[in-house]
Amino acid sequence: MWLASYPRSGNTFLRVLLNAGFGTKVGSKYDEDYSAFSEAFGTALGRASPDLFRIVKTHDIETDAQPAIYIVRDGRAAIVSYYHYCRRFEFERSLESIIDGQTPFGSWSSHFGGWNPGRRGNTLLLRFEEVVARPEEAIEQLAEFLGTTPTGGFKGDFAKLQKTSPDFFRSGSNAKNSAELTAEQLKQFDALHGDLMHELGYYC
Repeated sequence: MWLASYPRSGNTFLRVLLNAGFGTKVGSKYDEDYSAFSEAFGTALGRASPDLFRIVKTHDIETDAQPAIYIVRDGRAAIVSYYHYCRRFEFERSLESIIDGQTPFGSWSSHFGGWNPGRRGNTLLLRFEEVVARPEEAIEQLAEFLGTTPTGGFKGDFAKLQKTSPDFFRSGSNAKNSAELTAEQLKQFDALHGDLMHELGYYC
């Protein structure tokens, strides 16, 4: 089973919930070092083969028919958060290039379209904003999708995770992230991603 998202859209927070609610450790397709907060995550450190874990994190667009959990976030906030992540952990990309989709994972809207979680079979679509605001409800949704019963609950909050690793967990605020975009960058974003933003209800 895949745990999928565009980067910086709540994938890691869902891994925390899966561990808190079900004792499930989620693997990853990528080499990652979460040693500073691995116990809180309950995740594998580094690359994990899908056959070793029931659920595996991915930011790629997987083309198989495995069940999937897909989490989406307001594209403006996800892009700005990804920009800061690249500056801190990878190499610097411009906001304009990320908006345009010049990343290993394509653009925000093309990623969503590639997964097409609303129409893809056996796929649970979650929203970052709702998961962070109401994690216990998200655990119930996950339980129904996974066909199981929660064995625990989420005892923390986003602020505690941010304190544990402020470089990784920034503010978690869509408004603060979106406010970093200039008028020209917002115009570029709207031209490329406005239709999906309307479809998902992020533009009222």
